[in-house]
Amino acid sequence: MKESKRLEMLYKADWDLCAQRYEAFWACEIIDRPIVQVFAPKRPNLPKGWWRILDESVWADPEPVVGEMLTLFEGIHFAGDAYPMWYPNLGPGTLTACLGNPIRFDVEHDTSWQDHSIENLQTWEPYLDPENPVWLATLRLTKRISECAKNKFVCGIADLGMGIDLLANVRGPDGLCLDLMDDPKTVVTRLADLRKIWEQCYQSLYDLFPIGNGSNCWMPAWALRKSYPLQGDFTCMISPDMFAEIVLPDLQEYCRWLDYPVYHLDGPGALKHLDLILSMPELRAVQWTAGTGQPPMPYWIPMLRQIQKAGKGLFLYVTPEDVEQLMAELRPEGVILNMWASNPADADALVDKVALWR
Repeated sequence: MKESKRLEMLYKADWDLCAQRYEAFWACEIIDRPIVQVFAPKRPNLPKGWWRILDESVWADPEPVVGEMLTLFEGIHFAGDAYPMWYPNLGPGTLTACLGNPIRFDVEHDTSWQDHSIENLQTWEPYLDPENPVWLATLRLTKRISECAKNKFVCGIADLGMGIDLLANVRGPDGLCLDLMDDPKTVVTRLADLRKIWEQCYQSLYDLFPIGNGSNCWMPAWALRKSYPLQGDFTCMISPDMFAEIVLPDLQEYCRWLDYPVYHLDGPGALKHLDLILSMPELRAVQWTAGTGQPPMPYWIPMLRQIQKAGKGLFLYVTPEDVEQLMAELRPEGVILNMWASNPADADALVDKVALWR
């Protein structure tokens, strides 16, 4: 297993102490305070962030985007434990595009979409063609970002997606629901096939990272070794019984393979599976996203307490207005609060406030 030494980081002078806080987070412990990530612009009109979609126009010549990202990092105040990171963003769940599923880019909205191209899971044999253009682009971009990252920022794993959501990419939600009813054994087989390919792809990308990089993905929760957010957004459409029978064993295998697994719990429809998710002993943390139109983070405090009671950490995207109530009602151990402030002074003040949470 590839070990990592801590980074010295151009844009983050106190990175060594921050790295220690992240190690404590994954153990649901605390050194001096919880992790608080506050980003603030130093000046207006900054370039697009690390979420910028890297479509075909970037694959052949990424250098203009590299320049934009370095300009962005120079223009952001990384307060508390916020840190600069960049991953090759080709959109969500791109592993299936690497396997040949057609992908379409929406640069305006910084995302991509995939066609539901597989009509029969029984006859589909997932295979990673080493010459697949999306996979080659992912490798090339990861290599280029890694070359730039050394002693400057953290390089992240592409958004490969995972498990049942990858099957939903190729079959579509409706088709996958029918498969789960009519042929669950084939679904289980294909999940295992995809997991083997996923591990191969993750390892290939991880091996490109510079020494000391650790791991990172679209969720900025730095880890010393392999980490990734487990997910199953599709599972809002199935029962807890089916989740336990089909999805949970697959997720558990990902948990065992990774060193620092965290679960991306997306929306109220996923809460029916929370007890099962928390039952995975290797799972380190949960990242809760309520979704558009839902109440703010303090509304969910009873559920967040349930996660803490199960011995799991919490990664929360919050607003500055959420902080005081969360501090009053949650334990500080194993918590990451991620937010933006309007300016560096406000960002530093938020960090000082969270420092009182002990």
